[in-house]
Amino acid sequence: MKPRISIALLAIFIIGVAILTLNLKQKDEKQNIQEILSKGNYLASLIALYPIMEFESDKRDYFLRTLTEYTTQEGFVYLFIHDHAGNALVSLSSEDLSSKIPKDIQAKSIAATGLLKQTFEVRGSKDKIFEFAKPVYKNGQRNGTIRLGLELPSSSLLSWERISFLAMIAFLILAVLLIGYYGVTLALKPLKNLDQFFVTTGSDSKPAVKVSGRVVGIAPIIDDLEEYLSTIKSKVKLIETDNVDLISKLGVTTFEKNKIVKILDSINFGIIITDIQENIDHINAYMLKLLDKKPEDVILQSFSAVIDHSEITSFVSHDDTVGQSKTISGVESIFPETPPGEIFKVSASYLVGGENTPIGKIISFHNATVESLAEKAKHEFIAHVAHEILTPITNIKSYSEMLMDGEIEDIELQKEFYNTINEQTNRLADMVKNLLNISKMEMGSLTLDKGLVKTDGFFEDCISSIEASALEKNITIEKNQPDIFPNLMADKDLMKTAIINVLGNALKYTPPNGSITLEISEQDRMVVFDIIDTGYGISSEELPHIFEKFYRSDNPQVTDQDGSGLGLATTSEIVHLHGGEINVESTPGRGTHFTIKLPMEEFYLGET
Repeated sequence: MKPRISIALLAIFIIGVAILTLNLKQKDEKQNIQEILSKGNYLASLIALYPIMEFESDKRDYFLRTLTEYTTQEGFVYLFIHDHAGNALVSLSSEDLSSKIPKDIQAKSIAATGLLKQTFEVRGSKDKIFEFAKPVYKNGQRNGTIRLGLELPSSSLLSWERISFLAMIAFLILAVLLIGYYGVTLALKPLKNLDQFFVTTGSDSKPAVKVSGRVVGIAPIIDDLEEYLSTIKSKVKLIETDNVDLISKLGVTTFEKNKIVKILDSINFGIIITDIQENIDHINAYMLKLLDKKPEDVILQSFSAVIDHSEITSFVSHDDTVGQSKTISGVESIFPETPPGEIFKVSASYLVGGENTPIGKIISFHNATVESLAEKAKHEFIAHVAHEILTPITNIKSYSEMLMDGEIEDIELQKEFYNTINEQTNRLADMVKNLLNISKMEMGSLTLDKGLVKTDGFFEDCISSIEASALEKNITIEKNQPDIFPNLMADKDLMKTAIINVLGNALKYTPPNGSITLEISEQDRMVVFDIIDTGYGISSEELPHIFEKFYRSDNPQVTDQDGSGLGLATTSEIVHLHGGEINVESTPGRGTHFTIKLPMEEFYLGET
């Protein structure tokens, strides 16, 4: 029985040693790969700091000699340095090896926009080469590329260090087995003697054994065994308690990690977290959707390989040489995959660890389309306002200076000048009033002072506001009014501004001898105003834009007339603020028909 057990133990021991040897070899290979990646990243980044133009001067020999002295033991294989056109400035390698590098590896390296890592096997051998490529920048412009090749050290299955380690492990295992065997044998010796006692005596009397020449009872042995088992039980319980604590801490850590991941995924802009070598550690759901990729396609990949966008990768990689700044300024760019016109603002910050040293980067991609359009609209708005206000001010200034200097002696001409100044002043006042109303409406600070509006008086007030000007242009004003005028709950002053704006446009853009019709009616619990003119009309292309601020037609008949492009925009806002609607129909050369509908609200004159 004993030989079989010995053979089994020996077989188990040999299998264990073999498994351990293979695991150690795999561990060494992984460690060698990690070391070669770390060395390559460091050396490539370090060489990229050296000005590319220095490789064309006498300093090149000193640099190459220094590089060779300090990289001989680092698995150095080759170094190529190219200028911006891809021409080789430095070629430090054997001629045979240079011709065996695959063409696609060379092309990808020269076109790299950030730190790029590639692996390949040399043709005709099993040597595995790691190539590191990084562009060199000067004044924000790409100035060249460095390519560094490192060889993965060979890992022997039975190296001297591994044999020494396995021998030490084998010695310890054999020592433990021997000590354990003799320890268990010594501990069980009293029980063996007790068994022999029962066999030899066959007696029912109280058993006893002989230990070290003296007779000892069974009770002390049982007590020692119980104490030993109790100790083991206590230790097992303590281990179980520690295990429960560790599981609890692991659960809390996992929960916190998942919570952070969910928070990042719920943010409505893209986030990418990289290590210091710009390999991606995490990417949130927004960014995955933007790139149309899966997590397994990007995690542990280099930033430049995932973001195929030269402007962005150049921006992020260029600031990699800073190293100490914790914040990187942003850059605006577009993604080809997104709809036209969408602009993304890309910004980045360094993640710092112990001793305030950078350990990675967090890069955010914020859709800045709305902000960009708002900024553009703001500048256009200011430019329009400045232009529109400057025109009447210039006219007022010119006419008033001529009058003050006494250049105009004719009384009738003076009256005409005063009338012009008055018209330009009214135009300026109306423009400022419209601007203030639009601004208040858009900010939500314009409140309606609603009250009962008797539309018969309201109707006449609107007509009287244009009668004098219509008489000067020989334009007929027609009034279609019902026998009984409907009542309206509205802000009288604002609604009067809205109606007069439309009537003023009709008067302005209707040629002499034309006509303007104002009609009021009640339809489906709505008070309806119809303003119809026989003017120049509006083309179908321009109709969708007439309610936009500062929009004016390109029609010369329209541009010849003074206007700010704010009247219809103000009218539209006022009508919608009252819960109404405004519609327009027009035919160029035949006239325009505006329809304003306002809801009839319930009103009470007092308590009943």
